[in-house]
Amino acid sequence: EKFTIQKFEKSLVLILLILVLTYFSFRTCYSQRNLIDIKIKQNHTSTRINVFIITYSCISLRFNVTKENIERVFPNYVNIYCFKSIPLNDSRIHTSPTSILKKLSSNLLSFINVWTYEIPKYSKNGDLEWSLVFEDDVNFVEPSKFSLSNYINILQDIMQNSEIQLNHGFFYLGICGPTFSKNNTSLVTKFPNNTLLSTKGYGWCAHGMGLTTKRAKEFWTHISSYRPTPDAAVDFFIREYCIRSKTDYYIIGSNYHWPPGTRHYGIAYQDRGRFSSGMY
Repeated sequence: EKFTIQKFEKSLVLILLILVLTYFSFRTCYSQRNLIDIKIKQNHTSTRINVFIITYSCISLRFNVTKENIERVFPNYVNIYCFKSIPLNDSRIHTSPTSILKKLSSNLLSFINVWTYEIPKYSKNGDLEWSLVFEDDVNFVEPSKFSLSNYINILQDIMQNSEIQLNHGFFYLGICGPTFSKNNTSLVTKFPNNTLLSTKGYGWCAHGMGLTTKRAKEFWTHISSYRPTPDAAVDFFIREYCIRSKTDYYIIGSNYHWPPGTRHYGIAYQDRGRFSSGMY
């Protein structure tokens, strides 16, 4: 009987030991899993987005001012790359002696190159990674107009929208003379204090846009399949593509018209008060 009691006590101790070890093992695994989750979230929110500025000179005032403006509204969130526009003596440029036709060719070819080659080259996170493309005369509506300190959360909200990321792969940060969708459904961001809306539409100007890597690689193929023929800048081709394919894209800040007396809508605009158009 004494032997049986001792055996029972040993078994009980062993069971308790196993329970204690299991408990601490579970806590350790749970903590490690939480750490992994935290790291994933931190990596997601801290990942910088690639930004391309198309300019005739990477040391020009136009480029540097635009760069500073982008960094102001997307602080510590962007990797900025300078893309020198296609020179007017390139063999692909329009052969007309008229300089404006040459500049229109340069504009179109520069965007095609950035979309098709530069964005995929710098993309490290697959076809759904976003990049931004700007011309070199861009400024932004102050985020405080929308009760915001910057536009990072707004941009992330747009980029993580499944309709925009999976179906569109494109959005405007600013546009000129927009025609808004008849459906006119506006995205209201999840940040309650701001008054910024994003509505679908199409229009002129190409001074600020976002594209997924997938869309960037295919965009000119889709646009050119509609056989555009005029000599024009890239915004003409995007607009015609939208009209003929019955496609509308979201415009961030579409409810804001700035500066007054211009055709600009959205958070980004061509700063004509400081820089003239490079086309004329």
